[in-house]
Amino acid sequence: MESGGNLYQPQRQSSWAIVLILLKYIRIIARQMWPILLIVLIKPTEGRGLIITAIALGIAILAMIYSIVAYTRYYYFVKNNELCVRSGVFRKLVLNVPFERIQSVDFKQNIVHQFLNVVSVQVDTAGSRGSELEIDAISLTQAEALRNLVLSYKKSHATEIAASGAQEAFETETEESPELILALSSSDLMKVGISANHLRTAAIIFAFFVGLADDVEQLLGWDVWGQLDDSTMAASVLGLIVVLSAIPLLLFVSFFITLIRTVLRYYNLKFWRDGKSYKVVSGLFTRNEKSIQKSKIQIIRWVTSPLKKMFGIFQMNIYQATSINQTRDKSLIIPGCYAQQVQHTLDTIVPAFKGATFTAHKMHPAIVVLVVSLVGFLPAVGFGFMAWFNDSIVQWLLVLIFPLSIWMGILYQRKRRFKIHPDFILSEGGIFGNTNRLIEIYKVQAVTIHSSPMQRRRGVSSLHIHTAGGEMAFAYIQTRVANQARDYILYRVETEKRSWM
Repeated sequence: MESGGNLYQPQRQSSWAIVLILLKYIRIIARQMWPILLIVLIKPTEGRGLIITAIALGIAILAMIYSIVAYTRYYYFVKNNELCVRSGVFRKLVLNVPFERIQSVDFKQNIVHQFLNVVSVQVDTAGSRGSELEIDAISLTQAEALRNLVLSYKKSHATEIAASGAQEAFETETEESPELILALSSSDLMKVGISANHLRTAAIIFAFFVGLADDVEQLLGWDVWGQLDDSTMAASVLGLIVVLSAIPLLLFVSFFITLIRTVLRYYNLKFWRDGKSYKVVSGLFTRNEKSIQKSKIQIIRWVTSPLKKMFGIFQMNIYQATSINQTRDKSLIIPGCYAQQVQHTLDTIVPAFKGATFTAHKMHPAIVVLVVSLVGFLPAVGFGFMAWFNDSIVQWLLVLIFPLSIWMGILYQRKRRFKIHPDFILSEGGIFGNTNRLIEIYKVQAVTIHSSPMQRRRGVSSLHIHTAGGEMAFAYIQTRVANQARDYILYRVETEKRSWM
């Protein structure tokens, strides 16, 4: 239990935080020591086993002592409209986060949190990667009280600014009942899992086994790749059969893993609009609750793929302000949206977008050459050299990526569009699917134009539009159009009276 319910008095976390801190450090230690444990399991010896056991017990005892000390020295409280944290085992750490810098107060509950009936609180600011600070374990009541205190301050602060006349067009928050925009059903969850990016999972699995083979070779002296090469090169046809058989197996495993990850991550997902903020709650074993204030939304992205089109669904990402490269933790991810839910979300965030007329600009056809060179020609040359020296049928087949890249380049150039409106910038693109990204012009922070010697010969440039939530780039657009767009966007930003800060 927390030492008290008054947020204005220094207090400790729930006593269950000791368990959670201990588990966190055990996970860190286990990730570092797994190669040693692998050696003990594969090549057990009596002396080595005793030594490893003694080391593991010693580390566990030290981690337990550290967890208890860390718990007793961790205090959090509110003072002068700031969230204050005092912590540190070997040195004292002091962190004060002003309410006005806080972008969101999010909750997280893994399976241990749920069993202990506590939550982890993650406080995000515009200048942080991930979380500015994290409180490992407090009661849900205390966590909600903290978030309500921050939101109340922001609401009253916005009202004061509007009343002072400092911002003529400032949009104040009105009291509204929470609206459930999307509740992901079991059938929708299966559609999301089936239409996910299984190739990315396959690449991760392949990279994992490559790394594992290298670790095994260094630790145990087993040349995994050499033995595999000897077994397949003995008969190139047999090697080709082995590889062609392994590809469907890899894709099947990838599909199965992706489906499981989707269910675990998005189970019982609910997407809410609560006044001028948006919230997503999801997860089976780990329950996440993330929110973004409407005024802090920088980029809205909605994507569909061939499989998603078959089910009629989209994935939406809503990115908020951050002063560093955008991360997934800084965005709301809403999979399994239907067209009407995408449109409704856009209507509530950017009402003027519906029915807006845009001026569209295509990318120069030379962008096809760029795509083919990077995606097709250079990899094909590399695979060709390897196939020539290794006499490998498999690597010769990989050279087929070159004609495939030509088709991909043509599709990309046909779909890529830069669209501009007095209030919005819209990016359209994709190869096999469709990707849309929307920015409100008054939230743009900077516009830059770059051109390589090859681009200058063709009279084209790359236009980069920077926001606090990420960047929108348009390569191979006519230089004249890029200059006009930059001047117009900067003019609109400088003359705009609204503020999202």
